[in-house]
Amino acid sequence: MKKQIGAVFVIVHNMPRAVKWYREILGLPKAEEYTRNTAPDAKTIYSIPLGNTSLLLDSIHRDEIKPSENHLFFFDTDDIEATYEFMKSIKVDIVSPIEGVNGPRFFAVNDSEGNRIMLCEEQ
Repeated sequence: MKKQIGAVFVIVHNMPRAVKWYREILGLPKAEEYTRNTAPDAKTIYSIPLGNTSLLLDSIHRDEIKPSENHLFFFDTDDIEATYEFMKSIKVDIVSPIEGVNGPRFFAVNDSEGNRIMLCEEQ
């Protein structure tokens, strides 16, 4: 077994909305070919490659799993303040202020489906 995570699953209810949300916060171009042709209730998996790991948006099991109130994972950032301001500017549901002084600094948000994720700057 390799010592790396191949993918992280995030359960979503509305795939086009989730695809738009994640692509926007990651600064990726819109996936018009996807959102234009997929009904909100389509049960599918959508992969967003992120280096050696992929983020897999999964709507296949959405009737069985509720959004996570615990942090699923975190995205790294080099500038926590700029990331916080960017999230505010695009009206992301920010659920905590920037925390941490010496060492990692981080804040939490809810994605478009209510899943909690963190953004973290290592110092």
